Amino acid sequence: MIFSVDITECFGAIDSDNAGGIISCISIPPIENPQEKFLLKLSNFVLNLIDEAVIDSINRQNSTFLEDMTEDGFLIIRQASISFESIKGYEKLLRRSNQDHGYLTHECYGQKLDTEDKIYDISGRVFSTPELLINFAFISPDTVTLEFNSSDHTYIDSYPEFQKALEKLNSREKPTQPPLTGLFDPTYSNTHTTSNFGAGYRIYNQ
Repeated sequence: MIFSVDITECFGAIDSDNAGGIISCISIPPIENPQEKFLLKLSNFVLNLIDEAVIDSINRQNSTFLEDMTEDGFLIIRQASISFESIKGYEKLLRRSNQDHGYLTHECYGQKLDTEDKIYDISGRVFSTPELLINFAFISPDTVTLEFNSSDHTYIDSYPEFQKALEKLNSREKPTQPPLTGLFDPTYSNTHTTSNFGAGYRIYNQ
């Protein structure tokens, strides 16, 4: 089943790229108007079982899911979506994962901050480029929802066992790339295009 949890007032239950060495990844689908609804995908993160709002919401949807789980254990969610019903703006910081100082890019979007604005911070590796670390600060006045499949989780009941499992947990976040197709496939390009070196382009020929 799909759990849908309102995390507007308990966003801190999401522990991404910080839980004892676990590597979380963020993926953002194309968005036409981020102020209407903003959705991102977050994978391989710990959902802390310390917030009553999170526990109560999950129990209402499935009273047996959290059986034998405690706040001292680690509920690792393989893949989830986080949706902001609307956002006022955001800031994005991109840097290399081994970069101690400085950054690659810093972007701002939307309106300026006002008193009492809620700011939601989240970070992780860029899914398609895991050597890059991305940090977001979302300014949202509306509901924030976490959704994940009940079957898409791993539970580990102690920190020592969690540390032992880290290599396996992190290895599944290494993206696999399909073979190149189209114009970047050398075989296809050599067969179907001819270079016009003087003009600086290729010509497609069937």
